[in-house]
Amino acid sequence: MVKKTIAVIGDTGKFCPALTKAAVQQDLRLLFISHNEEVVSKVKAQLEELKKPTEVEFISCEKEGCWEAEIIAFTRPEEIEPVLFERIRQVSTQKTVVVISHRPVKTSEHEKFCFQELLPHSRLVELEIKGSEFRVFGRNLEANQYVQEFFEAAGYQQK
Repeated sequence: MVKKTIAVIGDTGKFCPALTKAAVQQDLRLLFISHNEEVVSKVKAQLEELKKPTEVEFISCEKEGCWEAEIIAFTRPEEIEPVLFERIRQVSTQKTVVVISHRPVKTSEHEKFCFQELLPHSRLVELEIKGSEFRVFGRNLEANQYVQEFFEAAGYQQK
């Protein structure tokens, strides 16, 4: 049986433990996408500290990684290069795209990118995490529900 895959794009920072915990509990595969070897080294070190058995892979090609994944997670949306959307637009069609932030979602932050316009055929969910609480924003109720259940399984509480 093939495991569902979550592609994680960006410096994962504090999200790695939550994603790993949820991936283990839900038998999912994590695919970290980064061109930055320093980031890859930090994530590998975090995963080793957790000592959690889950399937984890590292790749540098966004298009290939997003093609493999059922869910695409952006962990540092403010650092996304506009050209990235061109590379993944076709392979993200009908997939759940989660935009994760540790700060309250503000209109000014999203004036830079309107994710739904840049990935019009994806099921966009914006997720705000503060401490152990989260809030989900998005138009697709099914995608919102899935993301909510995913983070609740990782021990987060919905605000």
